[in-house]
Amino acid sequence: MTSHVQPFQLDGKPARGRIVRMHSVVDEILAKHDYPEGIAILLAHALTLVAILGNTLKFEGKLIMQAKGNSVVTSLVADYKSPGVEGAQGEVRGWVNFDPDLYDAAVADGLDVGREIPQLLGAGHLAFTIDQGPDTDRYQGIVGLEGATLAECAQMYFDNSEQLPTAIKLSAGRASDGWRAGGIMLQHLAFTGGIGEIGGDDALFDATMDQEDHQNELWREGAILMASARDEELQSNELSPKGLLFRLFHEKGVRVFDPVGLAVLCQCSRERIGTVLAQFDDTELVDMAVDGNVIVTCEFCNKDFKFEAPVD
Repeated sequence: MTSHVQPFQLDGKPARGRIVRMHSVVDEILAKHDYPEGIAILLAHALTLVAILGNTLKFEGKLIMQAKGNSVVTSLVADYKSPGVEGAQGEVRGWVNFDPDLYDAAVADGLDVGREIPQLLGAGHLAFTIDQGPDTDRYQGIVGLEGATLAECAQMYFDNSEQLPTAIKLSAGRASDGWRAGGIMLQHLAFTGGIGEIGGDDALFDATMDQEDHQNELWREGAILMASARDEELQSNELSPKGLLFRLFHEKGVRVFDPVGLAVLCQCSRERIGTVLAQFDDTELVDMAVDGNVIVTCEFCNKDFKFEAPVD
């Protein structure tokens, strides 16, 4: 699988994690849009992050990540739909709304994709929404765009709002064979609650007060080792996730679980869009029309749907 999530847990240590490799999926999504490099990397990071977090869902549902900014990028959306049955694939999609002129100005000023929040999104917030379907209330967590990257903002959310110490590293870039993205996350097992429970592995560490300092030290050691993962390793076609986990944690011991494949999700269809347009009256449809047709473009896959407008 060129796009998948590899769950793992450190043996005897209070830490679990996920590695994401996203080659064919991120390349397919980005190929549908003519995003400039910095915007494409931002979306690739978002898709990788939502796949890492969404894979922890223990039920059929969706994790929706939305960022609202006030700079080059005003909106960023990435979704992960969890598999409905064992052995099925998770599905991801995403899109970005940005101002091309402001982007060009940012590039002229020396855009650093390693500081995507202040240079592309500016002030705003990042929201995580868990949707289990129409019969269940949604859960939403929000954090301000106060870090330098999406990964740092997500870490702040888990650290501060969920009391779930988390380390995340994301990487993306264009190679000779297309776009690649990868990421790794490590979470402390001793804390639960809120989004921290969405995929908590069954083995939780119930630390006594005497054990807590030791477990925290073990966690910090794991986070330091995780941080040594290099961009080329996270994106690699040659180094498998299991190979990377061995390189990072072989001295500590690491247990891997079955990987979950990733595919591209888009729910647009002519029938679905036609149902939406049917809610408008003829006057409104005529106002929307260009040369006698109403054209609706899916923001996720960039596909156009053409409908003949009523005669005025």
